[in-house]
Amino acid sequence: MHEALWVLVGVFIGAPLGLVIGGMLCSGKVTDMETEIMNLRFQRKALREEIDIQTSPKPKPRKAFVPKKLVKTTDKPQEYRARQIRVSTLESANIFRQAIVGFQKELASEPIDDPDKPFHDQAKVENYFIRIAKKYSTCSTKVLGGDLDWVYKGMNIQPAATFGGLEMKKEGIVTSELIDAITQSEKYVIPEPIKTKLGYHIILSCENRDRVEKEKIMTQLKPKSAPAGTNIPT
Repeated sequence: MHEALWVLVGVFIGAPLGLVIGGMLCSGKVTDMETEIMNLRFQRKALREEIDIQTSPKPKPRKAFVPKKLVKTTDKPQEYRARQIRVSTLESANIFRQAIVGFQKELASEPIDDPDKPFHDQAKVENYFIRIAKKYSTCSTKVLGGDLDWVYKGMNIQPAATFGGLEMKKEGIVTSELIDAITQSEKYVIPEPIKTKLGYHIILSCENRDRVEKEKIMTQLKPKSAPAGTNIPT
């Protein structure tokens, strides 16, 4: 009986613990021996699991994607694509500005799983701006969602145009103050309402690019030679 238990102990718990149990067997201490062996097996298994847990590498926490702001530096003149909402009172301008800024904050609070999310958010903000401009802007650009197209410093701003010698008045859309504010604004950052002689403006600068001067082709008319055999002066 003792030899069988000794073999069993050696197989399940190893030689060191087998010597201890063997001593207990030789001394005649066989009371609850099977229970002690089972307890030692469980303790050894638990110890191995604990060692495996401590030595296994812990997964690194995933960092949230934070897009880097790319600052473009160039010496070339720039032009800016912008939109505006024009209203008659400062109170109305502040209400619409807060609505757009609040929408931007809601988008920014959403989890960033897609690396292109900032660009999708910019498109959503511009579409939201267009909806407000079409419904509430008092400028004629409201039908285009407040689109001012591309503007730049020093561009020609004429509140009236002349056709056939007659001055045809038209509504002023932008002023030099408004253009200065657009060129100084950060993209997709809504500044405080801007006051001009036309009213209060909420502007959205969408993008900028290098301005290319349109080449003016000047054609010089050369005098035509008179037909042969004529005395018509050229």
